[in-house]
Amino acid sequence: MDIRKVACIGAGYVGGPSMSCLAYKCPDVTVTVIDISPERVAAWNSDDLPLYEPGLLEVVKSARGRNLFFSTDAQKHLAEADLIFVCVNTPTKLTGVGAGKAATFGFWEAAARLIAASCQGCGPKIIAEKSPVPVKTAQAMSRVLSGCQDGVKTRFEVISNPEFMSAGTAIQDCLNPDRVLIGGGETPEGQAAVESLARLYRRWVPSERVLSMGLWSSELAKLAANAFLAQRVSSINAISALCEETGADVEQVSHAIGTDSRISPRFLAAGCGFGGPALQKHVLNLVYICESLGLTQVAQYWQQVVDMNDWIKARFVRRVITSMFNTIRGKRIAVLGFAYKANTTDTRDTAAIDVCRGLLLDGAALSVYDPKVDPEQIHLDMCLPRGSLEHPRRQHTTVSLATVDVARSAYDACRGAHGLCVLTDWPEFRSLDFQAIYASMMKPAFVFDGRGALDQRGLREIGFVVYALGKPLDPFLMQRQGWDFGEEGVDDPRVTRDTLGGMSGLSLLRREREGAAATTSVGEPVELEPQQPEQEVQDHELQMQQEQLGEQTKSAA
Repeated sequence: MDIRKVACIGAGYVGGPSMSCLAYKCPDVTVTVIDISPERVAAWNSDDLPLYEPGLLEVVKSARGRNLFFSTDAQKHLAEADLIFVCVNTPTKLTGVGAGKAATFGFWEAAARLIAASCQGCGPKIIAEKSPVPVKTAQAMSRVLSGCQDGVKTRFEVISNPEFMSAGTAIQDCLNPDRVLIGGGETPEGQAAVESLARLYRRWVPSERVLSMGLWSSELAKLAANAFLAQRVSSINAISALCEETGADVEQVSHAIGTDSRISPRFLAAGCGFGGPALQKHVLNLVYICESLGLTQVAQYWQQVVDMNDWIKARFVRRVITSMFNTIRGKRIAVLGFAYKANTTDTRDTAAIDVCRGLLLDGAALSVYDPKVDPEQIHLDMCLPRGSLEHPRRQHTTVSLATVDVARSAYDACRGAHGLCVLTDWPEFRSLDFQAIYASMMKPAFVFDGRGALDQRGLREIGFVVYALGKPLDPFLMQRQGWDFGEEGVDDPRVTRDTLGGMSGLSLLRREREGAAATTSVGEPVELEPQQPEQEVQDHELQMQQEQLGEQTKSAA
């Protein structure tokens, strides 16, 4: 098939940038990106794009109106397309079987039904999975497509084409990818569909990087690749803890490891945990698949990658608390960076959420600054339970935390603060006037570098007490070793994750009002009651009041 018209369902982090690059590189192919949100489509048709990526605006402007279009008219453009990319989200289930690990396929099924209804009798179509999906998703989509048609049926060939771009470098990843995977069925029709898409990519990607394979191999390869990346991050973070206890420097250890040609240096930077829309979600998807297939040992192996990630975030929070004289209640702490990495506005599963919630649980007052993330997004992330923002119907509740201030600049965030936490490695943080910041902060002034982004020696010369992950401890902190929690007896990281993930702004405020601090004095176990939705809490309180009133009435009688 000679592909001349392409449609893409979903104008999000995957669909928008990838289709813009496709249109940019193939000016004779018409590319239309479809989304159900008029506001998002309007943003893509303006110069104020709905997401930030270096170089994205330039690529969009070069192709938009020529062969790149954004529209809400799904039926028209799906019917005309030769190739349809599906770039809808598969959020993690919040309730039911597999909650917290399994993917939700509601959006995928809706997309399949929309395609079937729009393409009735329109000739053969190639359907390409673009967003990462669990293995065997293509089979389910094929069944939905064939089962939803009446009368003259359209022949659909479903193939897999997972996207490997990374937030912050998405445009370069699309224009110069390490590889392009295309998986299809073993039938002649399946192989023909794979070859049609491969010819499109070969127009700018070297042929040796365009890899054809089986359908299930392509789907599983994406999950496995992200699991391996997450494993590397958790591995170097585990070594960083050992470095701190032995006086070694994790940067030096990482460099020594990375010079081994069998390992390479990428993804060996220690930090306060990985985040983003892919790594943790895909590892947990892999865990669920393994559990479902009875591969218990394999599931436990990959679960430990996530557990280590949660442990390193909880350890960072404990280090902040113990360094600041074992109490942060009422103290102002500046948080620089909220996106899960630099050069993106994406905050999904960012480590900053769990770190901030851990500090809030111990009574801190936070002042957050991020160069690109909107204040409303920060408040949403802090107020809603983990994973809620991937479910559109849950986005309507906006509650601003009284103890979280979103600052307009790094200097405003640090003014009057007792401590400073760097949670995203934005380049601009390295060029801040830390002499002025030090003068504006309470003394002793603490810096907790969770990304290894700052000049620790220079900060100490200014007067800061500095903690950096995986670095030899500051002499001031060494004097406080007797105050540490100790690593033995620390709660299961999964308990910490579930607790912090379920905490909303409403529940945090309620704890503050009631004075029921979630953490206790040093060494005492932390017992957190399960969190209930706000309406359930209100209903329970009303029921208690009614029961008390009934008892009083009986006593009076």
